[in-house]
Amino acid sequence: MATTMNEINHFFERRQVQLGMNFGLSRMEALLSKLGNPHEGLTYIHIAGSNGKGSTLQYIKEILMAEGGGKVASFTSPYLIRMNEQLKINANEISDNDFIAVFSELWPFIEEMDHAGNGPTQFEILTAMAFSYFSKKEVDVVLMETGLGGRLDTTNVIKPLLSIITSISLEHTNILGDTLAEIASEKAGIIKTGAGVISGVTAKEPADVIEAKADAVGAPYYLIGKDFHIADVKKSESRQSFSFSLGNKTIEHIEMNMLGYHQIENAALAIAAVLIAMEHIDEKSIRKGIAEAKWDGRFEKVSDEPLVILDGAHNPAGIEALIDTLKVHYPEYKYRFVFSSFKDKNYAQMLRDLEGNALEIIITEFVHDRAADAQTLYEASHHDNKRLIKNWQEAITEGKRKTGNKEVLVIAGSLHFLSLVRAFLSVGL
Repeated sequence: MATTMNEINHFFERRQVQLGMNFGLSRMEALLSKLGNPHEGLTYIHIAGSNGKGSTLQYIKEILMAEGGGKVASFTSPYLIRMNEQLKINANEISDNDFIAVFSELWPFIEEMDHAGNGPTQFEILTAMAFSYFSKKEVDVVLMETGLGGRLDTTNVIKPLLSIITSISLEHTNILGDTLAEIASEKAGIIKTGAGVISGVTAKEPADVIEAKADAVGAPYYLIGKDFHIADVKKSESRQSFSFSLGNKTIEHIEMNMLGYHQIENAALAIAAVLIAMEHIDEKSIRKGIAEAKWDGRFEKVSDEPLVILDGAHNPAGIEALIDTLKVHYPEYKYRFVFSSFKDKNYAQMLRDLEGNALEIIITEFVHDRAADAQTLYEASHHDNKRLIKNWQEAITEGKRKTGNKEVLVIAGSLHFLSLVRAFLSVGL
């Protein structure tokens, strides 16, 4: 059995390679049953979506922490620096000792299920650890982000107080479906009878699917732009603000540090969630929470000279939001990109979206069983000024060297890639 954090990390890495993603709830339910069903009895807000899950979760968390007086747990994925950050209570990551202790508790059941031929995946083990840890700590609410999809996602064993669907885009089409409606149907699988649904999905086809599922199970349904609204958006290079309204409740000039209109939408979903789910939330807590929220790796400025931004855009919708944010907050700048991606993502479309806005694209690769090799990415790009530098550290160093005045170096394409980049640049260390 693994007994140190390094050994557990290696175990999870091997597990991911061996079992990969294997959807369905039977293994998760069996593992939780052996643990005594620690997920039961907790209060949840469940968040699904193609993009924006983590940011929306963080806005909610900061608001609830500003309100004070409780333990707000969060389960997110993937991690940027270390596994512990995926399990938090308030601002505190699970300690190494607690992580090892909870893993040790699960180990006999993992072995038992392995021997029976239905061993749990890496993500199932981690999710079960989160349930066990949060139960032991007697938290007040758990903010739970799905891993992928919704209906068959490992996290979908819970009965939430509230469900949130942030966005829908064409991703993981081999698993979730080929159309927005099919993907929406999978995401809408987190909707449960009687638990309110807050949706940021406004395109008619997927929105109709989500609303129909809510109606079918008797879940109150709240749609951005229809039941709650954004207005009076103001933006500068480093900040932005907006006004929010829901019913007869209006909050004007809410300031925030996270940039991009998509982040305003995520913040609006979070505000709607706390106003609908909680009996009372002070307006000061909402303002403080939105203002203080940050989410590493999401349009994160890590250097001024040269200007370097990290963004975990990992699908075409994410790249589109990244480009829009650059144009709004750095309209007079030229953009140089360092790009890498997983091979199961739509990297060809991502590159096309970058190409129309790039001074230069430096294409690289990183070590991961799902990572695309740099040559494949290079051949998929048709930009006139593209370079292939296989060593990603050299790619970043070269990008920084070449980035001058009124230029931005943007490093994007995968959150897993950014986890390596942040360590290389000593961000947050």
